[in-house]
Formats: sequence, C-alpha cells, structure tokens
Amino acid sequence: MQKNLYFRSVLRRENLIKKFILGLFGSIASYPRMLLEVFIRKDFGERYFNLASAIYFALFTAALPLVAKGFMRYFSDDEPSSFWWHYATWYIFLVLFLVKSFQHYQTMKRSPSVYDFARYSLSSGQFHPQFFKIQLPGIKPDRRNIEILLEPGLFFVLGIVLWLIGQKVGVLLTICSIFYSFSYQLAYHNGDNFVMDKIDEIICNEELKKSFVDDASQDETRGFQFIGRRPESKEMREKLMPLILEDDEALDAK
Repeated sequence: MQKNLYFRSVLRRENLIKKFILGLFGSIASYPRMLLEVFIRKDFGERYFNLASAIYFALFTAALPLVAKGFMRYFSDDEPSSFWWHYATWYIFLVLFLVKSFQHYQTMKRSPSVYDFARYSLSSGQFHPQFFKIQLPGIKPDRRNIEILLEPGLFFVLGIVLWLIGQKVGVLLTICSIFYSFSYQLAYHNGDNFVMDKIDEIICNEELKKSFVDDASQDETRGFQFIGRRPESKEMREKLMPLILEDDEALDAK
C-alpha cells in the first residue's frame, strides 16, 4: 500500500496528552486485571504474565488494609476482631492469587519456547469455555463481550455480594472488575481505530486525486475531502500528487 503523507501528517495527527493518559491507564489497569485473570484463564504468554509482578502487586495489595487501619485508628473504636472479620477474606484471596500465579508460572515453564515460534509471547490466555455458553439478552458470547462484560461482570457481582455482607475483599473485586472492563474497552477501541485508520488511508489513497486534482465533491469520493489550499492550476496539482503519495519501497530506500 502507498504511504499517504497527507493522511498521516494532517488527518491523523496524534493528541499526545490523550495518548499519554490512555497509555498510563492501560499500564495501571494491567495489575488489577491480573488479580482476576489468573482465576479464569490459562496459557498466558511469557511476556503477558510475570510471576514477579504478581508477587509485588500481591504484597502491595496486602499492605493496603494495614495502611487504612493506621489512618482510621484515630477515628474508630473497632476492636482487632472487627478488622479480621472484614479483612480475613482479603488475605485468603491474596493467598489463592499467589497459588494460582505460581501454577501459571509452572505451566509457562513447561510450554514450548517462544523463540521457536511455537506460541505468542503476549497472549492474554485462553477463556474458560463456560463463558461461551452464557446466554444473556442482547449479549453475544463472543471474545469482545466476554472480555468487556462477562468476565469482569462475574467478579463485579461477586464483589458486590461480598461488599454487602461486610467483606472488604468485595470492594477490591468490584474496583478490579471495573478496571478490567475499561482496560479491555480501551484495547478494543485502539484495535478498532487501527483498522479504521488503514481503511481510511486506502480510501484517501484512492480518492485523493479526484478530490485534490479534480476538485470532486464528497459524494463522489466516499466522504473524503482534501482540506487545505491548492494551486489554481490543475497541472500544478498533478505535479504535487507524487509528493503526497509515495510507494513503500521508495520510503524504505530513504
């Protein structure tokens, strides 16, 4: 495909602030998502799941109730037994998380080498087959809906139930499920835009001459319109066309 310099420099200029914020959210969301994914997926890629990161995040999460207790002890008369009533399930959950993480690590060690092209190192794992059998009104159990709705929805409902009976781990599950859903929505949003960019660039390539040189209307160019001043002479516009569209080979040679 030809490289359309007009499309890439004018129509697809990036919002660097938005890109930074979304990238930061994606990086942060990967940890809460990992806290849930280890229980419902298998066969993670070597560069997707990291045991050390799982241990560090588990230690960080384990410290949160203790930090909260330190801040609240001046404002509450709760007995130590009250703390454990609320947080015992929190630590049980973290122990189970570490056990599952170690099991995934052992599975990855026995998997074929990524250097032999045997598997994708960034694989987010395989779904539990039961998710494909879930039938809900208006929700098709495809990959997109499973990752955005069904998987996080399972933990969201469980989190709300535990939260209502006074188990603080419910708060953790609820928050992590929200991060889980939003992070996959962002990933699919980026994927959708990548495909649309390629489609738009193809349309721009095919319709640019009609719009730029022949001054055709949007009805004749599938909605594409050249934005910017152009030479009055059609001959000069035609001379500019090779500078706007370049072949891949020409760019590589540079």
